[in-house]
Amino acid sequence: MEVARLIFTRFLLLAWLAGCGLLFVSTVTAQTITSDLKPDVRRALSSRQGSTGDRRGKGRANAYVSSGAERSNALRYSSGTRTTASSLVLVPRPVSRFQNSAVPNAPETTPILPGTPLFQVLHTSQISLTSSAGTNEQFVDRTRDLVADERTTFDSTGGSFDIAVGRSGARYEVFSATLNNQAVGVVVVAFDTNGDYQIDSSSTFNLRTDFSLRSAAAVVTGTSKAGREFVIVSSSGYYNSSNPNDPNNEPSPGIVLLVRDNAGGFDPALSRELVTVGDNRLYNANALALLPNNDLLVADFNSNELRIIRDTNADGVPDTLSMTPYYIYQFANDEPLDIAVNARGVVFSHSAGNDTVMLALYDDNSDGRADRDEVCVEGLSIDDNLFLHGLTVDSGGNVYVIEDASGLDDGSGGNGGTPRVDAFPDKRLDGFLDDGSIFTRADDANTQGLTGLGFGALTSNPIDDAQFFVRQHYLDFLNREPDSSGLGFWTNQITSCGTNPTCIETKRVNVSAAFFLSIEFQETGYLVYRIYKSAYGNLSGAPVPVRFNEFLPDTLQIGQGVVVGVGNWQTQLENNKQAFAAAFVARTRFTTAFPTSMTPTQFVNALYANAGVTPSAAERNSVIAEFGSATTTTDTAARARALRRVAENAALAQQELNRAFVLMQYFGYLRRNPNDAPEPGLNFDGYNFWLNKLNQFNGNYVAAEMVKAFLTAGEYRQRFGL
Repeated sequence: MEVARLIFTRFLLLAWLAGCGLLFVSTVTAQTITSDLKPDVRRALSSRQGSTGDRRGKGRANAYVSSGAERSNALRYSSGTRTTASSLVLVPRPVSRFQNSAVPNAPETTPILPGTPLFQVLHTSQISLTSSAGTNEQFVDRTRDLVADERTTFDSTGGSFDIAVGRSGARYEVFSATLNNQAVGVVVVAFDTNGDYQIDSSSTFNLRTDFSLRSAAAVVTGTSKAGREFVIVSSSGYYNSSNPNDPNNEPSPGIVLLVRDNAGGFDPALSRELVTVGDNRLYNANALALLPNNDLLVADFNSNELRIIRDTNADGVPDTLSMTPYYIYQFANDEPLDIAVNARGVVFSHSAGNDTVMLALYDDNSDGRADRDEVCVEGLSIDDNLFLHGLTVDSGGNVYVIEDASGLDDGSGGNGGTPRVDAFPDKRLDGFLDDGSIFTRADDANTQGLTGLGFGALTSNPIDDAQFFVRQHYLDFLNREPDSSGLGFWTNQITSCGTNPTCIETKRVNVSAAFFLSIEFQETGYLVYRIYKSAYGNLSGAPVPVRFNEFLPDTLQIGQGVVVGVGNWQTQLENNKQAFAAAFVARTRFTTAFPTSMTPTQFVNALYANAGVTPSAAERNSVIAEFGSATTTTDTAARARALRRVAENAALAQQELNRAFVLMQYFGYLRRNPNDAPEPGLNFDGYNFWLNKLNQFNGNYVAAEMVKAFLTAGEYRQRFGL
């Protein structure tokens, strides 16, 4: 493999550059060297931090000391109060850890299908614990059950410690190596140029030469507001406080920003240090994660803190390390070994231990710092190692974590478990995780480990375009193409915000809700819902009266040719209602439930009972009178009229409004039933959650954040490619 390295030139090159008219304060160039750098796994395996409580405030001279260093060394759990490693407890309810503990790896013969977007591809490294061999693997969950179905090896030249995937499709692999008896931090920029999910070319950069990084522990990638892709790499800052002469000891960590150029390398004018090696502003930098605003979180394991490098000039690139931590953990055994962030800014972290927890961190007051943590997973087995670990979140909110990363090389205090990737769904992106699955395992539990997790970056999503967003709502809720005046009106509601993100978010929520509340939907889709409710009540074992495959064609029928405000729409709508009701009562299901031998009183009473409303005596008698003096209900037209009148009862419409509003979130946005896959548990827990929340806020969908949650859900956004 051709290997290149970054070289900063400050003095000798200046004269030549000046003569060429290319004078820079400092520059970066690439120079070919002959060594083939590989991950130094043995060095990584020795990077254990020891027992909790022995390290904070100790170690290298003049080291950074956390502002919480004088706190008690109290542990989050005392011995005997925790769950066993074979169980999992999620807040606020207990659940089992895994649904499928016997799931095998996806076989190598099941490759990733061509055209699969990289945001659906999980990248991880499988390293040999006994040699320099290793691979970077890719997995796809095609069936969306949180178990890998497809697999393709991207890079078989040694693996890495962490990996990130840029919007450009470039993979950024980082690891620590040894070159001429020197510890070296390395980043590989790897390319798949033909879309077969295999490496075609790469460049390898020595980060010690220019930035003094003696290791490379973590990597993230993002895109600036100017559209420039950037990569951020950190050294670990490992220090063995019990042995100052440990050859693996490092100075305090450095963090470097590398901005891509157009030639497969990095722009010398923009690439720079964010934190300088040895400046003692951090103790460790063992994991990195970007917040949605591109501020950078840094896990400082020894200090028991999350630090933050903020984007102070609003260019979409983090630039300045804040001396105020993003979060100071409250217990000694919460030290953040790895971190990840979801699309709504919920931060996940875990420490090390044979029976440790994953935490969800929340910035409740939106001041740019976390205010509290909540346990979201218990019973994790995480190896004590600053390099070998993995935690990430996909675009749908699912959280992936590596357990037992180093397998049998976990040291005397470890449990030697099988390296594996576990996946936990977070369907509402709120940090309350549901039952987990084993996503994949190491191929050989005795000789291999897993480390580093990353999905491909999201590119632009068409649903973010205001006009596309509005048109999609016409299709999803009104089942028609938009009329020009309506499209322009609703699009303008959003575009009038300019670039104000808060305004845009608010308008998108309100525009979206307006389609459910519109006259057109209330008189078509919502009427279909109420007709099913009146005819049959709720489905057996379900809190809803109609399924998506019933609702969609019936709504299409009743809304055919109706555009409110255009032409003689009222007559068209009334004709449609009459035709639909007549066809509905002629269906076998209806005639079976309501035989014509029923008396008019029995027929009408059954409809009201199914609807769950009690009409006035006058209204009931009026509906019964649709049958005239008949003693049976053989009159199909009268049946249709009676059904419509019950379905159009004002009390029923009010009673079912919130229930229908929640159901239409699933039908409209997700195009499925609330208990269909990929719903965790295949039940109505999600539906009931949102119904309770909407009721709690008296139907205020903004306060309940219901519409917002569905609009930002990965499942909805993935309908359109992301």
